[in-house]
Amino acid sequence: MRRGVTLEQIQADAEENYTCCFWRYKVQIFRFYHHLYVQVLVGGLIISNFFVECVQRQIDPQQDHYKPVWQGIEDFFAVAFLIELLVNLYGAWCRPFFSQPWNYFDMFVVGVGILMLARTPLPGPLSLVRMLRAFRVFRLFGRIPSLRKIIRSIELAIPGVMNAFIIMLIVVCIYAVLAVDLFSKYYTLAAPGTPGKMTSRGEIYGEEYYGSFSRALYTLFQILTGESWSEVCVRPVFVASPDVGENIVSAVFFISFVLICSVVLLNVVVAVLLDGMSSAGESEHSQSEEAEPKDQDALTKGELDDAMDEINGSTMSPREEMAQMRAKVQDMAADMQEVHAVMKRLTDRQ
Repeated sequence: MRRGVTLEQIQADAEENYTCCFWRYKVQIFRFYHHLYVQVLVGGLIISNFFVECVQRQIDPQQDHYKPVWQGIEDFFAVAFLIELLVNLYGAWCRPFFSQPWNYFDMFVVGVGILMLARTPLPGPLSLVRMLRAFRVFRLFGRIPSLRKIIRSIELAIPGVMNAFIIMLIVVCIYAVLAVDLFSKYYTLAAPGTPGKMTSRGEIYGEEYYGSFSRALYTLFQILTGESWSEVCVRPVFVASPDVGENIVSAVFFISFVLICSVVLLNVVVAVLLDGMSSAGESEHSQSEEAEPKDQDALTKGELDDAMDEINGSTMSPREEMAQMRAKVQDMAADMQEVHAVMKRLTDRQ
């Protein structure tokens, strides 16, 4: 649920915004849909649908053997999610419903399911829309509070991560430019049959791996992933040139690239992401504490006085002590007046 829109506010909006017979059961439907058992049922449907998609890709990827079964299951989930969306739409219409971004994603996924249900032929690239069925599992992020909190933290950490990622991308691009200048001509002048000259794809090594900016950039990305980077991307460069000076330059190039980009900058990106997520969690926690009523998280002035009195060994506040002292002084003054009156009577008798 989006920050700033609570379930109580949505329920209050739902109770205010029904004015005709069609919306008579709006509040009841809203409470029914947000009941714990209903939410667990919807989550179970989402997980079941994703499990079926995985099983179908495993045992019948092309739907050659059990196509009616898969279509029947797909139609069932499409109808179930359509009903779920209509119930949610009716119970939270309209501002509470459209104030939650996850509902837009639900509408998009259900729309894809309706296309599947109607057997609508989609021309050209639009046929790829059918592949978006697998994204239904992302609806769990809007249902489970812990997952929703993680997504919110990542969203708040994205600006800092993007800055660190841009720095890393600039450094990688600089190395890609240098790699084209240094290694693009390797093995070009070598005699046919030279070991390592031709790759398994029938291209000259230097041209395939470092022949252009885009190829060098992808090769450096492969080095960052750690996938066969030494054997495939680096050692052929050392073998291609017998000159010790060129090999030293190549070694410095690749070692510095790995240390700067893979060891330092990648960890900087991760550190910025973790710091942003931690800061987002702390900010949300502080905002939730500020939103609580003051009488629940702070002592009133009288309670604070009582607490200080208990700490000081007294059971009365300073005001009560002053009032008690004032009463004692008044009692003493009254006693003195009585004594003075008695002494005056005795003096008169004498």
